[in-house]
Amino acid sequence: MGRAKKTAVIGKLRLRYDNKKEASSTKLYPIYYEYNYNRHVIKKASPFKARIKDWSASANNGKGGLRSSYGDDYIRDTNRMLHYLSEMDDKIREYAEKHPGRLTEDIIRSLLNDAPLTRSDEGRDFIAYVNEDLQTRYTANKIKLSRYENGLSGMRIFQEFLRATGKGTYKADSIYLGEITGELIDDYIAYRKNVKQNENTTINHSLTPIILACRKAAMKHYIAEDVYNEIKEKRLVIDAATIDDDGFDGKYLTKENLEKLADFYNNDTEKRRKEYVEMFFFSFHAGGLRMIDVMTLQWRNIDLNKKELKKVLIKTLKYQKQRNTIPLTPPAIRILNKWQEMGRRKRFVFDLLDDDFDITDDKALYLARNNADRKVNQALKVVGQRMGLPFTLSFHCARHSFAINALNDKDHPLDMYQVSRLLGHSSTETTEKVYADYIVETLGDKMNELNFDFLPDLDKK
Repeated sequence: MGRAKKTAVIGKLRLRYDNKKEASSTKLYPIYYEYNYNRHVIKKASPFKARIKDWSASANNGKGGLRSSYGDDYIRDTNRMLHYLSEMDDKIREYAEKHPGRLTEDIIRSLLNDAPLTRSDEGRDFIAYVNEDLQTRYTANKIKLSRYENGLSGMRIFQEFLRATGKGTYKADSIYLGEITGELIDDYIAYRKNVKQNENTTINHSLTPIILACRKAAMKHYIAEDVYNEIKEKRLVIDAATIDDDGFDGKYLTKENLEKLADFYNNDTEKRRKEYVEMFFFSFHAGGLRMIDVMTLQWRNIDLNKKELKKVLIKTLKYQKQRNTIPLTPPAIRILNKWQEMGRRKRFVFDLLDDDFDITDDKALYLARNNADRKVNQALKVVGQRMGLPFTLSFHCARHSFAINALNDKDHPLDMYQVSRLLGHSSTETTEKVYADYIVETLGDKMNELNFDFLPDLDKK
């Protein structure tokens, strides 16, 4: 077990002189109030001076004090210094109790000198700091407008949380940046869950701008590194049923884009990046599988003789136990054959998980999915940039690319029900909600194919 952290420090009196030089027996040396904190000495001169022979460092239980040789006032002056020291001890202890883990050398120095508290966060407001960071990332095109606006909305709810719970400090709906703690974030999460009735995914989205801003604040020493380390672990474990989001932001590859991606693969020399592109193409050709399902795809899910894939999709794992059956097209089979020949894994098809991985462990699965997402999407981002795509290419784009191309194929379009089944949606309503704005052309073609020409003679009066 580690040593418990101090909640306060106790000061003492010290006669200050240079003991490396020959001290004068007649010279008066200053007496200081002195505190030791984190191996640093913080001191302030008292109004009193004394000769070396008039001083006892061990008096008053080691706090120090004057001897009788000092003169008639040795008791009175010692008590005056001890009284001041006791007041300082009380102030430091009170601050430490009111602000756990926030005591610093600067705070002690400010209390000792009766000066305004020197704040490591320079008096910055927490909500304003997060909003400024959101603005900076939006201006730099690191986040889109929707994420920027959602971040601002989340911080308005954070202000609401401070007001409702009485946790605001210098204002009812505000706290200083340096006052943010892991415990406060826990309370905020509870507020979002119990009052706002938010799902874990929504709460995690609201935590992202907070965590990113705290990382920046820690780098600038506005908050302690251990505070940031605690806060960054506050993201909630996502239920397997909500581990992926089917919201569509309009990013997908056309047939021409897909052909261009294949050409890029053929000319690329980076082996691992090519393998990630293979996984992307497999997702596309296997009915738009999500990353989580590509990760957890096992050889036992594959029947090459029947040319089909049977798998309980992770997102619907807790709601339906039946396997989703996906016909395997020749391109998908070619990819599987290649990975089977490589023999990277005996259990899993792709080498994104170790064979002994427990896919029933929600937390481990969530972390593994995030790790795979990060690695694959970093590689795909480079691919998209080199292809000249007007958006950032990501793995989830394979899913949307399949759905839109399947619905809009001029020669052999799939209907909404078929696409919904392949995507693993619980109903066609979900599919329609996601892709309704992107099937106008197909709907028009279908309407024209009906050849309805029932019409009265409009010219007859």
